[in-house]
Formats: sequence, C-alpha cells, structure tokens
Amino acid sequence: MSYIKSLKFFCFFTWWITFFVAFSATNAQTLTDSLRKEIHLGIDETINNQFSKAEIRFRRLIARYPEHPAGYFYTGATIQAEILDREDYARQQEFDDLMEKTVQTAEALYDSLQNDPWLYFLEGSAHLYRSFMSSKRGKSWAAYRNATRGVNRLEKSLAIDSTFFDAYMGVGSYKYWKSSKTKGLSWLPFVSDDREKGIRMVNTSIENGEFVSSFGKDQLAWIYIDAGRMEDAEELALQNCHRYPESRFFKWTLVEIYFRSKQFDRAYQLYQELLDTVRSIDGNNHYNETDCLLKMAEIDVQRGDFLLAEKKLDELLAITVPEAMQQRLEKRYKRARELKKHCRNELAKSE
Repeated sequence: MSYIKSLKFFCFFTWWITFFVAFSATNAQTLTDSLRKEIHLGIDETINNQFSKAEIRFRRLIARYPEHPAGYFYTGATIQAEILDREDYARQQEFDDLMEKTVQTAEALYDSLQNDPWLYFLEGSAHLYRSFMSSKRGKSWAAYRNATRGVNRLEKSLAIDSTFFDAYMGVGSYKYWKSSKTKGLSWLPFVSDDREKGIRMVNTSIENGEFVSSFGKDQLAWIYIDAGRMEDAEELALQNCHRYPESRFFKWTLVEIYFRSKQFDRAYQLYQELLDTVRSIDGNNHYNETDCLLKMAEIDVQRGDFLLAEKKLDELLAITVPEAMQQRLEKRYKRARELKKHCRNELAKSE
C-alpha cells in the first residue's frame, strides 16, 4: 500500500475523532446544553448508519450559527460518512463546498479567537478530509498537500494547549502511518521512524481524551493490523462492535481482521451479514456487495469448496453495474474470473 493510500486510515479516523471533539469548541462559546444533546444524538445516528437523520440535525447548527465552522464541518463529515459507507460519490461537490466553508469560517475567527485550539482543530480536520477524498480520486499531490496542512493545524492546537489529549490522536496516527509507509527509507537522516511514538500518542488520547474511546480504538485496530498485532486489533474491534452492534463501520474493521488472520468461519459469517445489509440499502451500487461476494469466494476456495466458490463468483459476475462502476471494479472482476477458472480446474480433477 502506498503512502498516499495509507492516508485512508488516518483521514477515516479523523472523521470519527472530530465528530466527538469539535462540538466542545462550539459548546464553550455558543452552544446550549440542548444543542449539545442534539449533537450527541447526531453522532449516534451517524455511527448507526442513519445519515439522513444526522444531517438534518447538523444542518440546524448552520442555521443557528452561520459564522462558526462547526455546522459546516458536521454536515460535510456526515455526507462523507455516507459517501464512504455507500461508495457513491454523487455528493462529492457538496462535500467539497462544505469543507471549503469550514476553512473559511475558521480563518475568519482567528483574529478574535487566536488562542482557541478548537478552531485550528476544525480547520485541520477539514484539510484532512480533503486529503482523503483527493487520494480516492488519484490526486496524490493534492492529498499530500492537504494532509500536511491539516496536521500542521492540529499541531498548532497542541501548541496552544498541550493537554488537548484528543488532538494527540490525529498527530499520533499521522506519525505512525507516515513512518510505516516510508520505513524502507528510515536509513536516510531526514526520515525518522515514529511508529512507536505514534502508537503511544494514540493510546494517550484514548486513555485521557474526552470523546475518542470507541473511535480511537478503531484507528488503533487498523494500526495494529498494519503492525501484525492481530490479537490486539481483534480485541479493540470486538469492543466497538459490542457497543455499536448496528454499525457497519466497525464491522468492516472486524471482518478485515478475521480475514487477514485466517479466521475464515468468523469472517464468512460476518461477510454474509454485511452482504445482506448492503443489499438492502436503497440505491445499492453493488461496490460493497461485490467485495463481500469475492471475499466469501476466496474463503470457499481456501476451504476447498470449489462448487460453492463458483456459485458466489457467478453471482458477482452476473451483477450489472454502470460503466463508471465497471472501471472501479475492473480488478475485482479480473480476480473473480481467475478464481472461477481455478475452481473449474479443481472441479474437473474430481470428475
């Protein structure tokens, strides 16, 4: 996985942490207890895949506080969460506009609120969201530029308040992933290995931060996957799934752990659960559906059940998708055809 692609994990994590952290800034300056309650409800709705409900709640913040970045960020973050959950980019421009508005409104408040770490946190997170979406579209330079800018803003928030433990998560995560993807260059004097430091910062944030327990654990699980610490990753992922049993976000993390650690029975069962769920989504574009079918077929092959694997592959290859989606699924279809050929060869041997 390239460094730019690894930004996926960092920016996906930042989506979670900012949901939980950013509202404290607006609450300290403008939000009432009733609005704080609304934000908590919106967070839970987003975690549980109820994106429309969450978006309605967060758009109320824009209406009530049009000069503060929080409402724009929350709404954009909710849209991005739905984009990632559905793998449907029809609302990309709307997301871009909201992140730009987040940056603009944060910058407009710096003169009057120079020592507010939350403004830097919100602006930095908006840049990181941009970075992730740029990387998804293959815009590597834009992704790198926005990631660097975003982390710079997070570090400014820590310079203002070194006990801002929630921000440790973002900086620590960035340090880990950057070092992980450049570890082959660690012999160079200007390339440091900050993986352990990054893990320590993430752990510190989970232990001492206000709002990052569940989503810090999700990010740390992905770090542990990368580091080969699969048992540690599984423990964290299970904690999240038990707390939020309806959340697809956490299930994707857990099923990845099961698959990579060759716990095929558990992985197969969870892929089937996810498959049933994504097929029921209105406007299902089949991206996640084909992923589940291919992974289940891979498991069937590992088990030696070539007939069942071929059935799953036939289901996958029979799905009709738009031309644009065909391009995105090209490698997946190629792998499916290769597996099907392998299954037929194995079945022919037993005849």
